[in-house]
Amino acid sequence: MGYNVGDMRNGSEVLPSDKRPVILLLSDDMRMSSGIATVSKELVFGLCHRYSFVQLGAGVNHPERGKVLDLNDDVTQRTGVPDAFVRIVPWAGYGDANILRQLMMQFKPSAIMIFTDPRYFKWIFDMEAEIRENIPLIFYTIWDDLPDPKYNADYYASCDALFCISKQTYGIVNRVISKNHGDEFDIVNK
Repeated sequence: MGYNVGDMRNGSEVLPSDKRPVILLLSDDMRMSSGIATVSKELVFGLCHRYSFVQLGAGVNHPERGKVLDLNDDVTQRTGVPDAFVRIVPWAGYGDANILRQLMMQFKPSAIMIFTDPRYFKWIFDMEAEIRENIPLIFYTIWDDLPDPKYNADYYASCDALFCISKQTYGIVNRVISKNHGDEFDIVNK
């Protein structure tokens, strides 16, 4: 089944490709089989009618490091969304400031979304003021282990938005933020 611009998909209108904001997603390469990769793929496939995606796709010693892979046709075929725009830039590890700056200049994202343990992105939080000057930093968070990860409080506080993958994650993130940063955040439960 294909969709046309203006059709409803997943409860929202299919936007024309030139009206879809670009999201720069930093997570495991969505073509891989980790849990983070699988959820990243579902996120992209579920929202490709509203957003264009560029993913800095992490992998251990990624064999395709540095290439820019065009997944437009594959995503359009799998989702029925016309003119889907999805690129993956495979990377060994979770990136660095230089590749992020290159991708920001090349793709002009409307937001940067990270998805995995924030400690893998220490380098991004070291430059968060530079990023947030022009681009919101979003953290799609999954954390379901207790005790609450108080060591994540400063990472959470360095983001413009926190999206929680579950009620358990919401509770944990809310407690960590409330104890460390008061009521200055709105935390969104998926």
